[in-house]
Amino acid sequence: MPPQMQPAAGGSPKLAMDECGLKTKYPGDELCINPPPADKGFQMHIGPTNYDNPEPKYVLMPGDEVTESFAATSGNTEPVYYYWRQYRMRPGSHHLIINAGARRLGGSSNAVKDNPEAGVIAPENKGVGMQLAAKAALSNSLHYFNFTDKPSIKEVWVNFWYRDKAEVTTPTNEVFSMLSMNIAPGAHVIKHGACAVSQPGRLLTVYGHVHSHTGRFSVWRTRGGMKTLIHEAYDWVHPNVTEFSSTVMNPTLDPMTKKEGGASGVMDLAVGDNVEFECDIVNNTQKTFVGQNEAEDDEMCILVGDSVGTTIPFLCTESSLMGK
Repeated sequence: MPPQMQPAAGGSPKLAMDECGLKTKYPGDELCINPPPADKGFQMHIGPTNYDNPEPKYVLMPGDEVTESFAATSGNTEPVYYYWRQYRMRPGSHHLIINAGARRLGGSSNAVKDNPEAGVIAPENKGVGMQLAAKAALSNSLHYFNFTDKPSIKEVWVNFWYRDKAEVTTPTNEVFSMLSMNIAPGAHVIKHGACAVSQPGRLLTVYGHVHSHTGRFSVWRTRGGMKTLIHEAYDWVHPNVTEFSSTVMNPTLDPMTKKEGGASGVMDLAVGDNVEFECDIVNNTQKTFVGQNEAEDDEMCILVGDSVGTTIPFLCTESSLMGK
């Protein structure tokens, strides 16, 4: 079982950082963390083996931007369940998507993120877990950009912490719902998705994956005609993640002052509910946005997170409004 870390002063659990003692010439050394004990989990590492002479595939030159796939093998020698994942990604890493075949295992758009926060598993989530086969073949989609004047390193560390099989009673699902793009140069468009809930369950986390032309990402739960804002973000580089549990108090939402945050507490979903999300996009380039992995020259609008008991569709009902 992972250690149940307690909240630090100020109410938020402390996230592990700077555990490896790296002293390279590249930014982000402090993001390296140690792997779990072998009987508690495993670490997936994508990155160079020699920082003084890194392999060329891990070096990103100034002005470059790439989306690449890196293969890895999970470190578990027998089938396991996991839930807590620690993500650490060097600067310039815009997304990480981890798959085992067609099944999404997790990912991040944030350089420093734990899911759940610092490994604190809420009482209502004691039975949740995700299954992983022994020595599973993993594919990792990584989007990097280097908008600096010096070379950077492509590198991520992800720790998977095991759950006790005897405790896992409820499978956890990854949320990944994507809207289409066709936004002309000069257009201001609000893209909206409505995802129908067909089974009762709960949202565990949500966040948005967007690029530099999205000024706002919002999520609502709609029930019986009542639309409740449950997440809002304005920073595309460091998107905030809202975790819905009895142990996390999220920053209070305030759309009037553009204060990002999320609803606190358990976020239940009932049959007939909709999970709705929205991206406010301004295309101030000379290119039509079509949904490519280009942080400054294209745009995306994706709802990401975890759910339990229900599955949020990949493709949801879409609509578009012209912004003002």
